Amino acid sequence: MTAYPTFNDLPLDKDGPPGNAWGLWGPDDQLGTLNLLTDEVVSRAAKENIISGQRVSLNWSMTATEFPRFARPPLQSHTINKAPTKHAHDDEWSFNSQCSSQWDGFRHYAYQKEALYYMGRTAEDFAASPVPNGIQHVSTKGIAGRVVFIDWYGWIKKQGIEVDAMTSYQVPFSEILEALKDQGQDESIFRAGDILMIRFGYIEQYDTMDAEKRQRLNELYKTQKPDNIGIKPSKELLQFLWNKKIAAVCGDARSFEAWPCQELDWHLHEWLLAGFGMPIGELFDLEELSRLCAKLGRYTFFLSSSPMNVPGGVASPPNALAFF
Repeated sequence: MTAYPTFNDLPLDKDGPPGNAWGLWGPDDQLGTLNLLTDEVVSRAAKENIISGQRVSLNWSMTATEFPRFARPPLQSHTINKAPTKHAHDDEWSFNSQCSSQWDGFRHYAYQKEALYYMGRTAEDFAASPVPNGIQHVSTKGIAGRVVFIDWYGWIKKQGIEVDAMTSYQVPFSEILEALKDQGQDESIFRAGDILMIRFGYIEQYDTMDAEKRQRLNELYKTQKPDNIGIKPSKELLQFLWNKKIAAVCGDARSFEAWPCQELDWHLHEWLLAGFGMPIGELFDLEELSRLCAKLGRYTFFLSSSPMNVPGGVASPPNALAFF
């Protein structure tokens, strides 16, 4: 790797789109900011954060989005009884890799104007080979390290403010920092290779919405892509993520950024996935995690996530566990 540039040094490929970091980790790089998860970074995170052995799954049910139903179909499972030949079962699964908890990989989203994905790769490159930007590269290394968890939704409820997570409510970066401060922390807690995780309240509201709203949204989603709460894209946020050397971001909303994106100059799916090579995690189930963090008064932990090894894959269930 060449010397790590600042945000103001971007784009690295001067002929490429705004904000790209293409070539920082070499001309054939497939991992982007996950290169920050060095053996030393992961070892330190494990030693400092796995203390009690408590663990929490962050995987939402693969069938959770059946009603109201998203455009991406949920898991279809078929159980095969092998009797009477033998007393045993197999099963077959069919699902969209983004139907529930997921990591967005680097084939998922391009710079829209230029139609260029991470490292300047194209849809034609993907059609020709499973190698460029496939999720298998992430699978071989995994996503493991220290998480800084910010419970923005818990904080905003303490302010007596009600939000509808099924709308494109934009959470400003300043409120993320306020919630962090409320947890007894500030920006100085972050170090190279950290993973940023934010609770927006989307899954809590999806799971607990009343029948009338559930039916209304189910009808709406038949013709319209769902709106969702998320962080407000901004230059300030992108500077923070890049200069703090964040390895990945994730949250409990359908999209980490408010959707539809209203700040197209700073569209996170473009800047993070196609520009930085920074995975985006979505629909992580953070409900039990938020309760445990509040009980322990502790908002950092060790994350182990093993995306599926699918050559040419676009995204993957995270298979994620939080360790305390």
